[in-house]
Amino acid sequence: MLTAIERVLAGKTYLSPAIAERMFDDFLHGRRRLRSQSSLESLTRREKEVLKLIGEGYRTKKIAQYLLISPKTVEKHRSNIIKKLDIHSASRLTAYAIEKGLTPVSARAAV
Repeated sequence: MLTAIERVLAGKTYLSPAIAERMFDDFLHGRRRLRSQSSLESLTRREKEVLKLIGEGYRTKKIAQYLLISPKTVEKHRSNIIKKLDIHSASRLTAYAIEKGLTPVSARAAV
């Protein structure tokens, strides 16, 4: 109790060990929830469409033509997908799209 009073009088914060432990546990579990949310469910419908087309082997220009959007918009969606999924290579994005069933393994696109 004396430690708590001294810290408060000194303008500092005091947390009991039990509360500090609980906050730390909540923080760790919260981080785990954030990581698990970084999945297919975190993508918008349009990002999923772009990811599907990436998985099928289409390049930015063809994706833009197919979706009737600009290539810059496709690149923005790709950037969002990379951030949300923490996947940084085209081959890994393709593999992810296949793993998640967005595109059949045998899909081949005219590049």
